[in-house]
Amino acid sequence: MQFARLSVYLILFVGFSTQAQWIGKPLPVWHIGQLDIHHINTGQGNATFIVLPDGTTLLVDAGAINSHDWRTNMPRNIPVKPGNDRQAGEWIARYVRNVLRFQANPVLDYAIITHFHDDHMGTPAHVTKRGKGGYVLTGITEVGEYIPIRKVLDRGWPDYSYPRPFDADSMVINYRRFLNWQVKHKGLIAERFAAGLTNQITFVKQPELNRKYPVAIRNLMVNGAVWTGDGDKIRLLFPDLNTLKSTEYPNENMCSIAFQLRYGKFTYFSGGDIQGVLQFGAPAWHDVETPLASVLGRVDVQLLDHHGYADSENGALLASLQPRVFVIPAWASSHPAPDVLGRLFSEEIYSDERDVFAINLLPEAKTAIHDLLPRLKSQSGHVIIRVEPGGKSYRVIVLDDNDEIYTVKAIYGPYKSKS
Repeated sequence: MQFARLSVYLILFVGFSTQAQWIGKPLPVWHIGQLDIHHINTGQGNATFIVLPDGTTLLVDAGAINSHDWRTNMPRNIPVKPGNDRQAGEWIARYVRNVLRFQANPVLDYAIITHFHDDHMGTPAHVTKRGKGGYVLTGITEVGEYIPIRKVLDRGWPDYSYPRPFDADSMVINYRRFLNWQVKHKGLIAERFAAGLTNQITFVKQPELNRKYPVAIRNLMVNGAVWTGDGDKIRLLFPDLNTLKSTEYPNENMCSIAFQLRYGKFTYFSGGDIQGVLQFGAPAWHDVETPLASVLGRVDVQLLDHHGYADSENGALLASLQPRVFVIPAWASSHPAPDVLGRLFSEEIYSDERDVFAINLLPEAKTAIHDLLPRLKSQSGHVIIRVEPGGKSYRVIVLDDNDEIYTVKAIYGPYKSKS
C-alpha cells in the first residue's frame, strides 16, 4: 500500500514538474496518440485547429471580420493579433504551420465552415489581396493560399440555396469562386455537411490507429436537421419554407453546423453560432439548443455557442452538457454577455466545478462583466486543449498571442475525462 501511494505521488510530482518546465517556453510539439484542439486568437473571429491522434488535421472556421461595422459603416477599432501587418487568414495559416512543424509538407485534411458570416469564413469587403483564381484572400480563402486543403465541409454545397439563394452575398460569391478554382486546379473535395453521420471526418493519415486511439466525430446539426440520438437518424426542426414568409426564414446562425468529438472518455462540443434564448415573440423553433440538449450528455469541453452572445447557452443545454471547461471565442464588446456568463457559473444549473477561458476580451466586455471577471482563468491568448493518449485526461494550455513564439503562459489540469 505504501509503495502504491509513493508511486502515485511520484507520478503526480513528475507531471507537475514537467508542466512547470513548459511555462515561459514554446508549446511542446504534438505526438502520436495526443488530441490537440487549438482555439486560435486573431481578434477577428473563430478559428479552431484540431490535430487528431494519428496526425489528421481539421480547421473549423477561419474568421476575418469586416474592417467596417455593417451597422454604421464606420471603421472598427479591433486590432489583429499578433499584429496588423498581416491579415487574420495569414496569421491562422502561420499558426497552423507552426503546430505542424513535425510534418515536412503541412496540409489541412479537412476544413469546416460552420456558417456564412465573416467572423467564421472571412469577408472580401475592403480587402485587395487576390489569389491566382481571382478570388479575394480573406479568412478561409487566405488560409488555402498558404496551406493546401484536401476537403471542405459546409452547409451549402453545391447549390448554396437554403434558406434563400446567396447570389448577392459577396462573401459566399468569393468563397464559391475559391472552391471552384481549388476543385479544378488543386484537387480540393467539397461536400455538404450531413447531420447524423460519423464518417465524414475520419483518420486519413494512419487509419489503422483508430483502433488503438478511438475517435468519433458525430455530425449533430446543420440547417435545422438534428441528430435524434438513434443511429444516424435525424429530424427537422424548421418548418417547411413554403409555410413561411421570406422574412420568417431561419437566420444564418440557426443554420450553423454543430458537432461532437469523442476520444475515449473525452468529449468536446462545438456548435457554431446556434442560439437557444428566444427573443420576445419568436417561435419556439428558433431555439435550436434545447433539441440538442435532449440528445447529448455530459461533455468535458465546450466551445461557447455564438461567442457567448446574449441569445446563447440556455439552461437546458448547460444542464445537459455540464462542461468542466468552457472556451469563449470572444472578439467583440458583447462577448460574453453578463447573463450568459452568469449561467455558465450558476450552480443552480449544475453543481460540478467548471473553468472558463476567454481568448480575447475587449475593454468594454471586461467592464460589462467586471463582477465575474476574476473567475475567468484567461482573458486573452490561444487556448489549447491537449488530450493525453487514450483520452482519459487532458490539460488546458494558454499561449501568449502577442507574437509567434507561442510562449506557454499557464497550464491547468490534468482534468479527468468524464464519460
